[in-house]
Amino acid sequence: MNSLRCVPLIVAVLITLPSANAGEKAPDAKQTVVLQRVPVPGTDREMGMGIAEFPPNAVKPKHKATGPEVAYVLEGEVTVQVEGRPAQVVHAGESYRMPANVVHVTSAGPAGAKVLATWAWVPGKPFNIRARN
Repeated sequence: MNSLRCVPLIVAVLITLPSANAGEKAPDAKQTVVLQRVPVPGTDREMGMGIAEFPPNAVKPKHKATGPEVAYVLEGEVTVQVEGRPAQVVHAGESYRMPANVVHVTSAGPAGAKVLATWAWVPGKPFNIRARN
């Protein structure tokens, strides 16, 4: 009988314990693995193609690309948040495009994501530039 009196106390303690995830920062997205780069004839630009992998709930912090991008979600889903616009959730089998110099945040869903990305850039210059918060 005395053990039953402890149940409310145990429940109260468990409820008040901080969550293991509380206050934790979302993991960063992994570096994009470049699969191929080819020159664009008659320009100073190069086309690139790569795979971006996002662990579950990973975030690629606020940034902008110096060239246009087109991305196709192979697995999972990503949310693309462009400043001043509603968030866009892109699922496996769907694609999105991002014009050059548009500040945005890309984050993965709870299952993570794998994205095939293509882009145009000027070799030797930075492509992704972190934006200020």
